[in-house]
Amino acid sequence: MRFQNVKAKKYVIFIVVILILMSIFLLNLAKHNKTADYSDKTVKGNISAISTFNFSKVTTIEDQVKALENTSSANTYSGKGELSKSQYQKIFNTSAIIGDSITEGFVDFGFLNEDQVFCKIGASVMKGDSLFSSAAATYPKFAFFSFGMNDMGNYNGNANRFTSKYRALLTSFHKKSPKTKLFVNSISKPSATAMKHNRSIRNYKKFNAALKSMCDQMGIKYIDTTHILSEHPGYYAADGIHVNPPYYKIWMNEMILKAGL
Repeated sequence: MRFQNVKAKKYVIFIVVILILMSIFLLNLAKHNKTADYSDKTVKGNISAISTFNFSKVTTIEDQVKALENTSSANTYSGKGELSKSQYQKIFNTSAIIGDSITEGFVDFGFLNEDQVFCKIGASVMKGDSLFSSAAATYPKFAFFSFGMNDMGNYNGNANRFTSKYRALLTSFHKKSPKTKLFVNSISKPSATAMKHNRSIRNYKKFNAALKSMCDQMGIKYIDTTHILSEHPGYYAADGIHVNPPYYKIWMNEMILKAGL
């Protein structure tokens, strides 16, 4: 009889644990939606943690589950709020960012290290072979590309020629570093004043549409950041093309969420 009581007690505790875990899952799903971290690594870590639980009391289990929930939340970035520069550097430590002078701000403003960013003033896909090759040689886990501002002028508004060259460079990069996950950033929105003085950059919407189509065809994730400057016009630098430090924080947050870093 005593054995049956103990067995029944354990069964009840087991059911309580399942209900608690299901409640936490549903709460996180509603709270974080698509930004929640349900990676294999996280799931396996939670299973390992649960295996060490003390199942003698329901209240003890509740405390342990709560601690597990807090730990998981601390390691999941929802995309809201700012991170420190050291946190950004740690998150992007297995990544490479390849692009023009706008991407140079990641280094200039101290967000990332020089060995993580491959860029130069006036860079474009038209003459970007060396940048792509140098970045591929580091075999990064993630690679984020950001070209187009200069290409709108270099290709005289021809978006198809632009994406044709871009596609070739991305294909070459993938061959050299096949395990790297590739991401393509949109062209940032120039200011109205900048477009007034530079007709070529008025094509940014057409070029972004071509970029999105290229990414869809290649199975590469496209990161649309055009909303940032629409929502925060104060982030423009004086020329209406380059950007100020706060812009990079939002941009990196977009990349973190898109790549699941």
